[in-house]
Amino acid sequence: MIFLRILIFCTSAACLVAGLTTMLSPDVNTIFIPFVVETVPQAHFVRSYAGFVAATGYLSMRFLYSSSRVQVGTVVLYIVSVMMISKIFSFIYEGFTPFSITSFVIGTVFAISLYALQKNRKNQLDYNL
Repeated sequence: MIFLRILIFCTSAACLVAGLTTMLSPDVNTIFIPFVVETVPQAHFVRSYAGFVAATGYLSMRFLYSSSRVQVGTVVLYIVSVMMISKIFSFIYEGFTPFSITSFVIGTVFAISLYALQKNRKNQLDYNL
């Protein structure tokens, strides 16, 4: 079991480092991307995917050290939120395109909807079981 924990930790750390490096660096062509990104739409896509990789790394580490059960909505909210943060860095470094603005708006509305629904469900839970 300890071997599996070490494996999950190393993989999670690698995902977190790769995702954050690709998200936050001004040049999207880092050592973690196996191809050369040449166009702005490609850069927007790569940064969004880097947000997904970073969120996966974070959630894997959180799973490794947490004993609480996390709801599926919470996991999806974390992933979408980090992808929206990476989209902001994409706007800073690559500029705006119609597709990137549309996907950012849809992702933001989706994240707000998940958050509102999750808060609504928490208020309806009966803790006196």
